[in-house]
Amino acid sequence: MANVNTELTGRLVDAAARILVEDGPGGLSLRKVAAAAGVSTMPVYTLFGDKQGLLDAMHREGFRRLGAALAAAPRTDDALADLGALGLAYRDAALASPHLYGLMFTGGFGHTEAADATYRPLVAAVARCQAAEVFTGDDPEPVALHLWALAHGLVSLELAGKITGESYAEQLGYAGLAFLRR
Repeated sequence: MANVNTELTGRLVDAAARILVEDGPGGLSLRKVAAAAGVSTMPVYTLFGDKQGLLDAMHREGFRRLGAALAAAPRTDDALADLGALGLAYRDAALASPHLYGLMFTGGFGHTEAADATYRPLVAAVARCQAAEVFTGDDPEPVALHLWALAHGLVSLELAGKITGESYAEQLGYAGLAFLRR
């Protein structure tokens, strides 16, 4: 039964995210989500309670998917390569769930733990680069924030059709150059 609820929740969240992007916040209703997912309204109300419950679930699910993608990024003995793989995993997660990606970074949600859990791997990867003396500095936070802001901006540009995936990888590489130990 848990797998059925997980699968149904995923379908409903994805349907709601598409409606939110296509019709805006005013166009999102539990009834529309149910129709788009091909179910009655009963499971939607049972799973989410109300529209805010659905939005909260969408927000959590976006960060859950991002966290899973980051956790699946390879971890090797090469700290810099692993940092690059993390940046590519971030992009892949955003492109896999573009409708949720935009919602994840809007205000009004109290799931800071979910967001923070997806940021911590980046901080740890930068700290590994610093410990390996690949990057300068001893505080990974400002470097991680810079790299995250760049990755987020580039992904947003790619989702808007303004850049390509090749440009994303190239720009991440340029960003890393700023912190290389010379």
